Amino acid sequence: MIKKSTYLFLSTLFFISSFITAQQYSYTKVIVEPEVYSIMSDKWNDDFKHVEYPKQWLHNIITIKPGESIQNGIDKIHESGGGVVFLKEGTHVLEHTLTLKGMITLVGEGRDKTIILQGPNMNSTGFNIEDEPQVTDLVIKDLTLKGTRQGKANGILIRGKNESRHTRIMLQNIDVTDWSAQGVHMKRTNNIIMDNCNFQYNGSGGGLYHNVYFLYNKYIFQSDCDMSYPVKGKGNKYTSSEYVLAQRCTIKDTKTNGIQADHEEAGYIFFHKYHISGCARVALWFPCEDYYNKFEYTESPKYAPQHVILNRCEIVNNRWGAMWRAVNNSYIIKSVFDNKNIDLGLLKCDVTLENSSFKKGNEVYTDVKQWPKDVEILW
Repeated sequence: MIKKSTYLFLSTLFFISSFITAQQYSYTKVIVEPEVYSIMSDKWNDDFKHVEYPKQWLHNIITIKPGESIQNGIDKIHESGGGVVFLKEGTHVLEHTLTLKGMITLVGEGRDKTIILQGPNMNSTGFNIEDEPQVTDLVIKDLTLKGTRQGKANGILIRGKNESRHTRIMLQNIDVTDWSAQGVHMKRTNNIIMDNCNFQYNGSGGGLYHNVYFLYNKYIFQSDCDMSYPVKGKGNKYTSSEYVLAQRCTIKDTKTNGIQADHEEAGYIFFHKYHISGCARVALWFPCEDYYNKFEYTESPKYAPQHVILNRCEIVNNRWGAMWRAVNNSYIIKSVFDNKNIDLGLLKCDVTLENSSFKKGNEVYTDVKQWPKDVEILW
């Protein structure tokens, strides 16, 4: 018979062990800087809607070693009602696209230890979610997803549909690099969190491929993410994306634009301490054309982002700083611009400048005929 004191001791050890294991697999909630909340309240009242975090099931765990099937682990955990697929240290080579599912935490031992590598005969997407079934509560953390720049393959591709959008997707402490198409491409997906991630050196397949590309998404939170060095495209494209908060993010050295934000439903975008430098074209490109009829110039606020705030941002050493058309109800606060040509070019915009410096200078245009000839309309 086990003594009561021994039983209590063993029970305590089991509880501590379970707690430590759960902590290893659980995400860390991201702290929003208090200044962000203060400015949002002042400028937007309660209009901004923040993300929802995913749920996790942390006590149902499958461990996958390099060479074993990650897909089998995902399928089993999903079918059992949710849990953790734990990828051991080493290089896991992908021979086929992995289909991600809901109620899954896919976690490695660290981004420098657990590497998921595009296989030599694989020309398709690394991680994929189709428009159905709907996927909810997916966490990917502590690993690297590395491409080989072959084919036209996305690192992570998530495609939802309006009537049943995927929701509560979190990427934390991961690298997504060297994919020939988008590093991460999310369509019609809500409640997206990216924390402490590097999305770099993607888009070698052409100028339409970017490190990160959001399309028709709502409720996005990015914190401490680096989208530098896209091979041919942009650092981050926010198309038809609403309720975006990005704090302490970085984009450096692009061959085109750093950020593009555009089209219908684009609005309530807050950039806090965003650093953008070394862009060969425009650091912050906010056009106003209809995405589906872009060769006909429309100049409509419907197709430009509205309600934008830049706070304490650093936009320096780009060819052009920010070139915006029909952007309204927006603010640039305590930010620094110092670029090679124009710092800030505004065509029919309502943008309030507060306590910001513009070393090169700004231009305000009242007619598209005044728009600089070397800044092409369709960039």
